Amino acid sequence: MTLTDPEDGLPVAEIGIWSLEKHERLRKYVDAAHGARRRFISCAYVDLYCGPGRARIEETGEMADGSPLVAFRSAAKHGDQFTDFYVADREPAFVEAAKTRLEKLGARVHAYTGEARNVTKEIIFSLDPKGLHFAFLDPYGLASLPFAIIEELAARKHIDLLIHVSSMDLKRNLHNYMKPKSRVLDEFAPNWRQAVDTRLPKESVRQGIFEHWRELLISRLDIAPNARVEEVLNSKNTDLYWLVFVSRAPLAHKLWEAIANVSPQGRLI
Repeated sequence: MTLTDPEDGLPVAEIGIWSLEKHERLRKYVDAAHGARRRFISCAYVDLYCGPGRARIEETGEMADGSPLVAFRSAAKHGDQFTDFYVADREPAFVEAAKTRLEKLGARVHAYTGEARNVTKEIIFSLDPKGLHFAFLDPYGLASLPFAIIEELAARKHIDLLIHVSSMDLKRNLHNYMKPKSRVLDEFAPNWRQAVDTRLPKESVRQGIFEHWRELLISRLDIAPNARVEEVLNSKNTDLYWLVFVSRAPLAHKLWEAIANVSPQGRLI
């Protein structure tokens, strides 16, 4: 059964309450960076896994904004709105819902249907090379986050990225991902087999893969992941994901460090 928002009749996603932390960090960073956007003529928001723009919280039944609407409302707070919103999702109904909701708020929207790996090149081609851009990458799992996507986005000089890396996926599926025929980790963190000792305990292997991925951002893309990585846990104190901020701008890193910890459970890796 498709869930819909009673207010507009459009589809909604269902999310865990922990997702609100992720969206709060998104909201705070977009708000904090308003002064930087003011200095650029073109400022695009890119969301490659946008969902429908609204969500139902599984634990409470309450409705909440999804990432595209969180970004729009936060950017509107000081009048330094993104000039363009690029939204994409593999679900056509979600893309259309997000587009409709954003346009009702007054956003200029460019919508794409398809896997992130298949639409990123087209989006990058449309981004102003001289503009300041922000990409929010919130995939369901590692298979949807090949390193090539980040590589393509990082081709723009002035771009900040907030990336959700699923530590839960890496924990649950590490055994399968380590099999010779699996390509998931090879695409997520190229050459990880040469960088990580797979004879170590599973938790050490998992951390090693993540650290190798972070190091690739610097060595391959010349773009820095912030040292402050926020780890989000569920109600059972199990880690769900790492939230990683990436930028070439020193000011952007200072802003992230100032707003990253929105909950007592957030901590450094």
